[in-house]
Amino acid sequence: MIMQRRIVLAAVAALLFAACGGSGDEKSDSSSHGGKDAFVTSLVAEDVIANVMVDPAKVGDVELHVEFTPPGGSLQQVTSVVGNLIPADRSLSTIILWFEKDGSNHFHYDVSVPTPGEWTLDFDATLDDGTTALYTTPVTFAP
Repeated sequence: MIMQRRIVLAAVAALLFAACGGSGDEKSDSSSHGGKDAFVTSLVAEDVIANVMVDPAKVGDVELHVEFTPPGGSLQQVTSVVGNLIPADRSLSTIILWFEKDGSNHFHYDVSVPTPGEWTLDFDATLDDGTTALYTTPVTFAP
């Protein structure tokens, strides 16, 4: 039952995201999602949908935005988000991310990405009931 609910939630999120101009796990050309150089995706963990935007997905200054939709809607709050930006090149350092709350279930973090290539973005979201959800996605940063 839980797996079916997760699949339904993921399908609904993908449909809504596509209808709003998102492209799933690819860069988006929609200016409403940060412009042509943004990376936009939706992830699901512990029945909580995380809409992720990396803008721009290029070397240099980058804004990371995450907006959550818990199963209880906006009444159930995500209280904190921490994560890592992990380079594929293990000679580089992992960047620790301490997201700041921007509003109801919306968080951001500004970071400087030093090198191009595929990095792994992973982050933990903690809900007000103590539940945590772990998300992971690869992000390719252009030169």
